[in-house]
This record gives sequence, structure tokens and C-alpha cells, in this order.
Amino acid sequence: MSTHLRFAPEILIRLGEELIPHPDLGVIELVRNAYDADATKSTVQLHNATQPGGTLVVEDDGDGMTAEEIREGFLLIGRSSKPGTPDSRSNRRRIGEKGLGRLAALRLGRRVELVSRPRSEPGMEHTLVIDWSDYDSVRSVEEVELSIVSRATSKAPGTSLAVHRLRQGFDKEQMERLARAMRLLTGFFNDEDTGFTATLVAPQFEQVSDAVNRSFFDEYEYKLEAHLDEQGYASTVLYDWKGQVITRGDHIDVAPGDRSGRLQPPLQYQAPAASFELWMFLLNKRSFELRGSKRKFADLRPWLRVVGGVHLFHRGLRVHPYGDQGFDWLDLNLLRARSPELRPSTNTSIGRVSVEDPEGSLIPKTDRMGFQENAAFIELREFARSATDWAARERKRIRDEERLGKPAPTQRAAFIPAVKPSTASKDPSRGGEAGEFVAQPELLTLVPSVPAQRHEARLPMVPQERLLYRSLATAGILAVAFAHDVAAEGESGLGAVELAGIASRAAQTRAFQVRILELNEVVGSALSVMRPLLERRRITLHEELRDEPIHVAGAAADLEAAIFNLAANALSALAGAGDLLGERAILVRIRVDGGHAVVDFSDSGPGIVDVDIVDMWRPGVTGGRSKGVGLGLTVVRDAVADMYGPLADTGEGCVSADAYGELGGASFHIRLPLHSAVE
Repeated sequence: MSTHLRFAPEILIRLGEELIPHPDLGVIELVRNAYDADATKSTVQLHNATQPGGTLVVEDDGDGMTAEEIREGFLLIGRSSKPGTPDSRSNRRRIGEKGLGRLAALRLGRRVELVSRPRSEPGMEHTLVIDWSDYDSVRSVEEVELSIVSRATSKAPGTSLAVHRLRQGFDKEQMERLARAMRLLTGFFNDEDTGFTATLVAPQFEQVSDAVNRSFFDEYEYKLEAHLDEQGYASTVLYDWKGQVITRGDHIDVAPGDRSGRLQPPLQYQAPAASFELWMFLLNKRSFELRGSKRKFADLRPWLRVVGGVHLFHRGLRVHPYGDQGFDWLDLNLLRARSPELRPSTNTSIGRVSVEDPEGSLIPKTDRMGFQENAAFIELREFARSATDWAARERKRIRDEERLGKPAPTQRAAFIPAVKPSTASKDPSRGGEAGEFVAQPELLTLVPSVPAQRHEARLPMVPQERLLYRSLATAGILAVAFAHDVAAEGESGLGAVELAGIASRAAQTRAFQVRILELNEVVGSALSVMRPLLERRRITLHEELRDEPIHVAGAAADLEAAIFNLAANALSALAGAGDLLGERAILVRIRVDGGHAVVDFSDSGPGIVDVDIVDMWRPGVTGGRSKGVGLGLTVVRDAVADMYGPLADTGEGCVSADAYGELGGASFHIRLPLHSAVE
């Protein structure tokens, strides 16, 4: 007895309703089908769809399908005719693969009506109706017969697909997801020419479009361009904000050897040819204004919230979820957290990786959530990461040379490039075979060391009662700051132990002794006290302390008071911003600048608003950042002034601040004179 495989109707649930996690992805699959059909436009409408029972309609002006194409293509689940015919009529590279995406989209509702008018059969249209309830009473899907009805029409070629009686409604969040996905699908870099537009008829789409159209691409601080050719060789260019080339890199500069750092000729990337562009922004209002921008700085952050991150475009269309909020596929934020210096984050940059992939090396996942992590995809990602690393190294090299007084070249000295195999030839002037990597003089990355620390004959004189009052005031300021935060969170009792520990420091006699301090030790100790309090409020604390000792003069109580008050100030700013700013983070860095030690204290809050940067150090002055009485920054100013000694000048560099600093929020800077380790 012969037989064959059969499938229970439940398979439709597994491959349909459970295949795609969000309904917007199903809609995007139908729009991508329109792109493959050579449509110039696709329009999506939702009727009465905020609740279950509504209707989804997707229309396009593409080539349409004949009855045979509907039967052997549209209804053949698990196989797509597109790989066999990779190019469309207009040589558009097709993007469909398995034919499963449309099933997930069709299962969004309980009844489907397809009307298609093929370009190859002018004057004809073909209609197919699928009622999913017909499958509820059968044992296998093959038992349900479907009919394709053909009739004459005067309408132009194209396809209309209506999904009726939606199983779930599109709530506000889902509509916003769909609007963003539709608007970003064909690109937003103002230079795309795909010949295809996708439109969602909904107010959310217009709102997203308005935000996206506030383009800031010409307001970047730095721009990275990287290219990967067909042989797997990379090249890079870094531009400044004027559009001038700062430096260039060849494959030997970008590729990290054998990926493990061993010294040998860099390996080629085993990925399809691609290009990578990254626009990096400095979220500093003053810098923005000095360039004479015609746009509003206040609009930059909202724009980056919509489009920020690195997006992946495959054959002209954006691939979800690369570049979506919370999906940092190049680990920009992780790398920045490990080494924040001169590195972009998803909140301060926007980029795209563009790839055609004619050989089909990149394979979509079945659930349509990006590509399978095969060798081609991993190598493509490694190329983009390596290019970003190269840009960070070059920016650091240039900055270090400027600090040492050496003029930074506008373009890097030429390297002998890696010769591609396809163009290899002997070159007697170089010696050896062509394609051989010729040893080059090693470039030295000059990192300034700590200057000779001078010994001050006299330590600053600070009355102990002043130190005591400042420590007690700091404990009270922190208590108020956390009380506001606890009230907002509806919690109680959190941080009592830590606050008690901070208050008890006011009774430690050694903290009031004016002596030579090791800056890393005192700052690190203060931050270790603050870390649990911050982590409970989902605030990430990044520390960049120096490996070598840094010595300053003063009382530990003063230095701790400055750190604690800046932490309280940042807490107020981040609590007031809510979840609108993405990552809630604080960065504390210790560096050396000439004969001074500098402590940078930055946060990712909304910046310094509603208060003058000069006046905010005075008691009683508060702004949008603070819920207190305006005393914390005064304590910082006075503590640093006492550590500075009689030469202190709080108006010129002892303490300073940037309204919008490295993490996007405020950045405070404490400068202290270096001392020798001898007391």
C-alpha cells in the first residue's frame, strides 16, 4: 500500500501564528513580496483594527500573479520560486527565500481574500479566498479544496490582499512598531533610489516620517566609510565635520590579523561585498551652535532615538531587527562601556551596512528575525566591528598627537596595500613575490604618561570643622536625593545601609587629615559605596581609573564629598528623564592633563537645562536637573577649591561642566594639581 506525508491543520498554527513574534513583521513580509513583484509602491491600510475583528489590506502596483503562479507559487508553502529566478523583470534582486513569511502574515486573520491582476495577462484578474475555519474540521490540510476564480477587469496590474477578522488588534505600541518598520524599510539616508515606496495609512506613520525627515546627516562630528570588496579586502576613510579626509586605512590596518592578534598577514573576510557608513555625533549644544547649524539641537536627540544604531540593508531593503532599539548587533554600547574613549554608541551614531549578496550567502531565519549566524554573516559583522575599532584607534592617535603638540596629519601616510589575488603581479622594485606583505615601520601610538609630579612645599590648610560640615551636608543631600527617587518608584527602605555608611564616614578622623592622596584609590572607594545604590535604580556605573598612581593633596573627605554630590546630581537627572533616554549610565574617568589630574563625571541624562552653567555652582540655584535646594554643586565647588589651595580659581578650570558631554548628558570636570607621593 502506498501512502504519503500529510500535515494536520495544527501545522498552520506552528508555521503561521507562532512563526513571527510580532504582527508588524507579518505585514512587512507582504510589503517585501510587493517589492519582489517589481511594484513601485505598496500601501498598507488597517480598518477598525485597534481591536480584534478588523481588516488589514495590502495593495501594490506590481506584476501580479497568474492563476498558475498562485497555485504553484503563492500556495506552495516552504518553497519559493524566487531563488530560481533571482532577478525581477527590472533586474531587481529578489529578497524572498522560503515562502513562509506570507503564511504567517495570512494567519493574522481568519479569512483571506487575494485579488491579483498579472501584467502578463492584461484585462484579467484572479481571486482566491481562504477561510481558515474550513481547516478546523479536517484531519489534514490537503482535504480542504481552494478555488481560483478568474474574470475580466479594466484595472491596472497589481495585487490586493485583504486579511479579514484579525485575531488581535494593533494597539498603540504595535502601530508605532509597524509605522517605524514601514518608514525605515526602504531607507532614510536621503540617497536611496530603490524605485519603491511603502506607505502606511495611519497617523503614526506620519509622525515617524516627520521625525525621520528631520535629517541631521550633515551635522556629524566624524564620519566613517568602509568598503569590503569581492575578494574580502577592506578599506576605510575617516572624515571630519567639514567633510575633509582625516585619515585612510587599508586592509592591513583594519583586519585584526588572524582574528586572534597574532602577527601575520591579515586574513581576508569571508563575506559578500559590502559597504559600511557610520555618522558619529557629539551631543554638545555649544559645539553644535559654533558650527552655525541651521537646525535645532533639541531635535537631534529625538531623531537619533528613531533612527539611531547601525542598520543592515540587504538588496535595497532594511532587515529587521538590525538597528532596532535594544538590538545592538555590532556591540557598540558594550565596546563603549569597556573603553568609552572616542567610541560611538547607538544613542550617538547612525549607520548602515549595505550588501547585495548575489550568491545568496546570507540566509534569512525562518522567523524572519534577521539572518542565520553562518560564516558569511559572522564575517560581515566582524568587518563592520573592525572598521569601527580602526576609527576609534585613529581618533585616539590623532588626539594624543595634538596633546603632545604634534600636528595631526589630515591624511595618514600611505601604506603598501595588500595586493588582491586577481591583480597580483611581480614587482622587482619591492623584492619578493607580488601579494607578499612588505614589513612596514611600526606606527607608535603615543599615549601621554603622567608628567613628573611636583612636590608642593605646603599642603592646603583646611579647618576640620569645615570638612565635617561638608561631609554631614553631603549625607543629607544624598538622603534627600534618594528619598525623591524612592517616592517616585513607590519603594521604601532601599539604600538605608549605604546611606548610613556614607554618614558614618563623617566620623572617621583620618578622612579629615590633609595629606597626599592616591586619586584612584579614593575615587574608587567612593564609587564602590555608590554602586549598589545606583544598580538598584538600573543605572550602570562605568569606571575608567588609571593603572598608575595619581597623587593629589587634600582631605579624603573633600574628594569623597565631591564624588557623592555629583552622583546625587546625576541620580536626580536620570530619575527625572525616566526611560526616554535609553541606557541610564554614569561614567567616571581619571586622566592627566599637563600638570593636573582631572576627574570627569558624565551621565546620560537630559543635560544641563533651565540653569546657567556659571550660576549653578552658587547655593540655592537649581535647574531642570535637580529636585534639591541647590547645595550639592556648591559643596563640589568648595571642596575642590580647598584641595586646590590658595591658587584656586573656581571661575577658570578648578571645576567646570559641559551641558552635553560624552554620554549625551551633563559632564563635570574636576582639576587638581599633581603632587609627588612624598608627604
